[in-house]
Amino acid sequence: MPSVKSTSIKYLLMLLSLLFGIGPGKAAYADTVKASIIELSEIAIYPSRSAFASVITLNNSKLSAEVPAKIKSITAEVGQVVNKGDILIQLDSTDYNLALQQASANLIAAQSNLELSKKQLERAEKLVSDGFISSERLNLRETEFTNAKSDAALRRAQYNVAKRNVAKCSIKAPFKSVIRERIGQVGEITTPGSPLLHLSDLSTVEIDAKIQPRDIESLTLSSVIIFTSSGIDFPVTIKRIVPVVNEENRNQTVRLKFIKSQPSIGSAGTITWTTDQPHAPTDLIVQRNDQLGVFIFEQEKAKFFVLSNALEGSPAAINLPADTLVIYQGQHRLQDGEFVSTASD
Repeated sequence: MPSVKSTSIKYLLMLLSLLFGIGPGKAAYADTVKASIIELSEIAIYPSRSAFASVITLNNSKLSAEVPAKIKSITAEVGQVVNKGDILIQLDSTDYNLALQQASANLIAAQSNLELSKKQLERAEKLVSDGFISSERLNLRETEFTNAKSDAALRRAQYNVAKRNVAKCSIKAPFKSVIRERIGQVGEITTPGSPLLHLSDLSTVEIDAKIQPRDIESLTLSSVIIFTSSGIDFPVTIKRIVPVVNEENRNQTVRLKFIKSQPSIGSAGTITWTTDQPHAPTDLIVQRNDQLGVFIFEQEKAKFFVLSNALEGSPAAINLPADTLVIYQGQHRLQDGEFVSTASD
């Protein structure tokens, strides 16, 4: 005959079964954990990233004279935009023009001498074949022609140098640029190599940004990147990524270019982009066995999915199908492989 104690325990278990709905068909799930599930597409986020950046130019040049001369005029002013080939500074070319005239005269004389030597050589070749002069006389004419030819080449080189020196007295803009500083003054004698004008190239404007290595992938995958300076947005695109991590601040240099309009050279701001890859929200991520990840719902069980690139306190990229069922409530008390009872059960 069963004891009073065993009979009481039996009735207590029956009462608990009635209260919590644990019938014979659900006895195997008596140890399940209540949790809520949702499709990844409904809870995933696409976080924005930002980084400091500045507008630079590849050519930030200081023009100087190539020849010593007095500055005759300066047509460029600070802030002025000039085109490639525009004359910015005119040097006094009087002495160089005189040197050019002299070189020209010397060249004409050398060319005339060369023509004469050529005719004399041709005549000597005919006379030696007829036996009127000796071969030694022919050799002399050949030597005279060779010397005249060399002298003409020398005079032409001297003429070209003199011509270039005259051209160097007109200092031109090497590219479309803006004048940033005027250093030389009218009346000064230039020294080759001493800067006269400071100008910035307007055709090679880029954005220089410093990006954390972990953000490089999301930046390359982003379809929209915006540079913001002084409250104005400018759409930009990646030009190149330097594949080297800076040893001092552990970041990577990224160069970007403007799609349409652009701010002034030297402007500072930030680049902002939104990743196109789904990310798990911070409150969805849990830690198990020193690894960060999320719990997904598969075959009535919780499965721990490791997020290899996750950082504590930050959303993490998640590479799962959009219809994956993710546990978003109750995940903090779950263990991998544990049975889960959903809120709808």
